[in-house]
Amino acid sequence: LVIDDGSIDDTARVAEEAGAVVIKHGGNRGYGAAIQSCFKYAKENDFDIMVILDGDGQHNPDEISVVIEPILERKADISVGSRFLKEEHKNNVPLYRRFGIHVITWLTNLGSKKTRRVIDAQSGFRGYSRKAIEKLDLKDEGMGVSTEILLQARKRKLTIKEVPVGCRYDVEGSTEGSVKHGLGVVISIINYMEVEHSLLIFGVPGLVLVVIGLILGLRVYQTMIATGVLPIGSALITIMLLIVGSLLGITGLILHAVIIAGRRKWR
Repeated sequence: LVIDDGSIDDTARVAEEAGAVVIKHGGNRGYGAAIQSCFKYAKENDFDIMVILDGDGQHNPDEISVVIEPILERKADISVGSRFLKEEHKNNVPLYRRFGIHVITWLTNLGSKKTRRVIDAQSGFRGYSRKAIEKLDLKDEGMGVSTEILLQARKRKLTIKEVPVGCRYDVEGSTEGSVKHGLGVVISIINYMEVEHSLLIFGVPGLVLVVIGLILGLRVYQTMIATGVLPIGSALITIMLLIVGSLLGITGLILHAVIIAGRRKWR
């Protein structure tokens, strides 16, 4: 299966002549959109195992057997080909890429138990079991999809195992710059965390603002009773704190309710 995401060369024709099924997007929709097309095709055709690797020649197809081994042995629902499990593979990764990958991996692992953390969160060489194919519901159409998969997998109790694979960097890689790629992934992680941890990110700050607003409001009331004059500035700040705090709290509750409903759907 080959996903033609707006390629302007002969990729689709060459792939079809080689016997591959080619899905054409008709335009460049993004890496995540290509991954979503893979999952959709796998679901519709009842795949037991799906292996996805990037089409830029960096991955070695001969290592597919290594990637699917944990799935065949029922040790994992998702198998990630890691570039950092073996020293010789790690040394092949350019230093600037290694730094960026480690930062993104650290963000991805935030809040995860030690046993559920990964070493290479940005690997594009992965295997998926039937269970994973059915349970993952991807939304990100950009480069953040790799992280979205891992975050969703943890929420849906899918087991993840990493296996050592190599990666070539002497071939032309992604058309998207490394900095743009990294920023896009970080933004995707933040957006995902905003939803998944809405009570912490929105609810707690909202509660703090409301409490501060109530305390300040009490002082405004006491001042008005004692002097007969309403301190306009303090009163306006009180109202602003109460409104913003309430809105943050309501936002957190709504997002939390949406997440709870979504989890029930995927049980």
